[in-house]
Amino acid sequence: MQAKPVVSAFLMLGIVTCAAQIRRGQEPLCKQEGTARADITDADATILGFTIAHASLEDVQAKLGSTELRRVSKDEESDVSICYVSPADRTILVFYSGAMGGWKDITWFALWSREAMYPHSSECASSSLVSRNLATVSGLRLGLTKKELEKIAGRPTKDGTRSVKYDYVCRSKMTADEVKGMKDVNGWDATSDPYFDRMSWIEVLYAHGAASRLDIGRIESY
Repeated sequence: MQAKPVVSAFLMLGIVTCAAQIRRGQEPLCKQEGTARADITDADATILGFTIAHASLEDVQAKLGSTELRRVSKDEESDVSICYVSPADRTILVFYSGAMGGWKDITWFALWSREAMYPHSSECASSSLVSRNLATVSGLRLGLTKKELEKIAGRPTKDGTRSVKYDYVCRSKMTADEVKGMKDVNGWDATSDPYFDRMSWIEVLYAHGAASRLDIGRIESY
């Protein structure tokens, strides 16, 4: 496995600041047993057989069909995305890749209901595999009430009247190949601190008491 790509100091600062106000090394291990969750699960991060960080935008297009790649913003380092729309109920599924995924591997995905009004729906390719009933392996989907969401993901870290969010930060130990890759690819010796910082999140927006938009992401950095 190749080492994770490195991002600019400004981008890293923003990610770490938003995720948690803690110093590097204080985060729990991602697989550490405890009463509080420290990461989303692989089941949360998997939809239609595509798992964040383990599947690419190219893999998605091979299964769902070719569609236009677009930048999320005008920033030349912004995330890129591809999207698919249900021909039956106009549900939108969007896959994103950012710097941490080398703008190739999936770093997050989102489900938008018709009511949420995805702003670029006209650019999405039609796919019969997408519908309002589409869910992650763990059961995260559109239409969930807050109570149903908590049965799957537990209590959120932020709970608003129209949205909830789960923010996690943990440390993931590198494999020997990843330590070597950090040296070979990035010129960094990670042997004294062989860990990635992993940030993951689930964000749900509600309309009339039901999930109208769902975003799930996970990124790793050094």
